Amino acid sequence: MKNITVLIYTLFLLLPITRQAYSQTDANIKCKGIAIYIDYPDVPAWVTPVRLDSLINGVTYQETGATRSFRKYWHEQSRRNVDFTHDIFFYTAPQPSTYYESITWQEGILLWKDALEWIIAHNPQYNWRSLSITDDSFDKLSKGGLASVMVLSSKWGPKGVGGAHGPNWTLSNGVKVTAIYGSVLKSPWDTTPVNMFMNLHESGHGIFGFPDTYDTDDGAAHSSGTGFYCLMSGGLPDVEPLGAPFLAQYKWGTVLEPQTGTTTITLKADGDSVVVMRNPYDPYEYFTIEARKKSTMGNSLFPAALGLLIWHTDSKVFTSNRLSDMTPLKHYRNSIEQADGKFEMEKLSNSRGNLGDIYLPGKSFTPNSKPDTKWWDGRASGFEVTDIRFVGANQISFTVTVPEPATRLPEISQKDWRLVSAPASQTGYQGAKAFDGDKDTYYHVPWGNTSPRPHEIVIDLGQIYVINELFYMANTNTIAPWEGRVADYKVYVSTDGLNWGTAIATGTFFYTELTQYVLFANSTGRYLKFSAINSWLGDGTLTDVRTSIAEINLMGSKLPSLITDTELSATTLSLYPNPVTEVLNVQISGLGETVVEIYSLNGNLLKTSTFTGSVKIDVSSLLRGFYLIKAKTAEHIAVGKFIKD
Repeated sequence: MKNITVLIYTLFLLLPITRQAYSQTDANIKCKGIAIYIDYPDVPAWVTPVRLDSLINGVTYQETGATRSFRKYWHEQSRRNVDFTHDIFFYTAPQPSTYYESITWQEGILLWKDALEWIIAHNPQYNWRSLSITDDSFDKLSKGGLASVMVLSSKWGPKGVGGAHGPNWTLSNGVKVTAIYGSVLKSPWDTTPVNMFMNLHESGHGIFGFPDTYDTDDGAAHSSGTGFYCLMSGGLPDVEPLGAPFLAQYKWGTVLEPQTGTTTITLKADGDSVVVMRNPYDPYEYFTIEARKKSTMGNSLFPAALGLLIWHTDSKVFTSNRLSDMTPLKHYRNSIEQADGKFEMEKLSNSRGNLGDIYLPGKSFTPNSKPDTKWWDGRASGFEVTDIRFVGANQISFTVTVPEPATRLPEISQKDWRLVSAPASQTGYQGAKAFDGDKDTYYHVPWGNTSPRPHEIVIDLGQIYVINELFYMANTNTIAPWEGRVADYKVYVSTDGLNWGTAIATGTFFYTELTQYVLFANSTGRYLKFSAINSWLGDGTLTDVRTSIAEINLMGSKLPSLITDTELSATTLSLYPNPVTEVLNVQISGLGETVVEIYSLNGNLLKTSTFTGSVKIDVSSLLRGFYLIKAKTAEHIAVGKFIKD
């Protein structure tokens, strides 16, 4: 099950950020790949062509250890969207298996390329154009190459077997191989004649770009990840289902995103529907809910006859199967929200799942349960899953509560931004490319740069804004210069570009090309300083050299145009308490009648009141945040600010 890649399969096809139900079922898209069975002079082929064709391409074929074929598994798991068949060839390696066990996997998989070239040379009439090419339907990092290149080996030992690779080969006939995967029909630990698990698992990597979900830490700390709940971590003879996050990723079946408010949902166990609850600030983080039934094929170890499985996905996580601390910076990409709150699958090497993981009647998933519905950064999601009930023997009903979405400031246009300063860049990768609106261009501080850390880029936003969100994207390159994805960072704002004060945000980004967000308290300024303290290397270590910024974006608002410097006067405006929870006391020194107006930061008038001398204004209905207040008399105008707590 080892997943060794040259290209890194981290770019996910993600759900649209819409709260609705949509379906992609029964499309039956015909796809064709190529499969090569490689044996060795000392380990001859033990499977016949007819049997192998049945194992890969059969519809009804079964045997001990193979309860369904490769084709039938993916047809079922894709919710009948993908119908994958393969043309099969046999090839005998020129050297014994012991030779291929003695070399590196990089050298070992060159045997696979030799096998492809042998097919070209010995089958001149073979129609390579009949094979499917990857596009947006499959893993985007493999786009343009053959959709499925499967290698089956007659022996486990040779290097490369049990892995998916991204070699970027161009064969002599011009065909591109951007992803290839290898496995065996019988592993050393298998007790059955064949076991399709490894072949299906590696094809999950090689075709669809799915990550491992088992934990690969060495030593006593080794844990099971998502255990027997998922193909990408399992290994049963009848082969586990894929799992809700992956169905949501490819939009296989019906994906329900509940609307704001309280909704009752009924799911058919192991059916075609999953529920997604997404982080409104971060589309790459979400919960998924699915209903499963023990008697359905692949669920023989499911701990309950019927029950809900709740997942937590964070696609930004790169080393998904080595981070088991369950903390904001060290958590799995895909984890099971274990209903008993023990998180034994992360903590215990011998726990691949148990009844405590399953949500049954009487259980709930709320902000106050354990586990709770918080996002990984500790912020409350407000989601609730309650009132779980069985409906007959095949369906589960439950109530989902989705909170009102938070009011957010708009995205600030980058068109008026100007680069003030930045460390020297590599030629063609200047600092201004960090905010040019094009994610395919980027700022890059190269190896050998003499500027000391931190690398600080200063941007003039063109005028004063109130900001409270920053978005960072590293470069998406897989070839040099691709290094320098920021790890630890600090963010500053200033009104004059000289006095910066303390950082308004600090933290650590994940090693990913996906957009990452930073939230902070409302901060006012015209100048932004983004400080990259260090950067990630591809192996998960930190470096003081290289920095990469593809895009910096901000969410914020100009001060309302109705408030200008010329309007400010010596008139005294008194506001208390500030911050305020319920009632704001307003006093003004001007004589006569006063009109007071409360505005949001984007200039929307929210409240107005007329008084003389002082007034109490009920602000309990306002959302927490920053507000502006304008008081006008016949002769004066005064402007103030307050915080609703």
